[in-house]
Amino acid sequence: MISIEHIIRSRTGLRLPRWAIALLRRLLYERRINELILSGQGLQPADFLRHIFRELEISSRVRLLADLPASDRYIFVANHPFGALDGMLIADTLLRQWRDVGVVVNDLLMHIESLRPLWIPVNKFGRQSHPYHRLYHKALASPTRQILTFPAGLCSRLCDGRVADLEWRDRFVRDAERYDRRIVPVYVDGTLSRSFYRLAQLRQALGIRFNVELLLLASELFAQRGSEITITLSRPIDPRSLSGTSAQKCQLIRHEVYAMG
Repeated sequence: MISIEHIIRSRTGLRLPRWAIALLRRLLYERRINELILSGQGLQPADFLRHIFRELEISSRVRLLADLPASDRYIFVANHPFGALDGMLIADTLLRQWRDVGVVVNDLLMHIESLRPLWIPVNKFGRQSHPYHRLYHKALASPTRQILTFPAGLCSRLCDGRVADLEWRDRFVRDAERYDRRIVPVYVDGTLSRSFYRLAQLRQALGIRFNVELLLLASELFAQRGSEITITLSRPIDPRSLSGTSAQKCQLIRHEVYAMG
């Protein structure tokens, strides 16, 4: 279950007035999200994901551009147009071939109890705790676990008339080399509403650092009801076969992701 009031208090120590909490609960769709979570309570991660997609009438179409041997170990790297929905859709795709999948996510998603076995939590808005750091590297070292990560960290924004990720961090390249994993580029086709991107642009123009537009992500999730989302997986890449620095390799792989769009 998700409690907006508890999350704010535990993260910031703030005790907001009741009217502010009530407003945030409506903006963040607390009741509807909790109804979804409760309706799938007790299900295993793969079944819970499929339950959510049925409830929201969301489906996916998967395009596989190359064979992915089940015995190999991968880091799947994807663009991030929707937020949490991307991770759930790709995880569902991977769970159809592998039983052991880990998704690097904002640790706020740990509040969805049925999906905790799937998540590899990171703190997007502060320093990493030692337990999170240990869980992350344990997952990478696992002989069986497949890893999914979003190098941008935040969902895509509108820039120069085109929706695309913010800057990618190259950590996934270094981790793939360190843990002897191949990298699989993944492209998720889709965008959020114009309201989301306009709010992001207004926030930037006003010099506001806090990502106010994130408050719309819950409503954006429900706005995808009835949609079919295409996911494309490319050929595996051995990062050691690429020339250049980790940052340059990161840009090459990002280019390959968007070339599938």
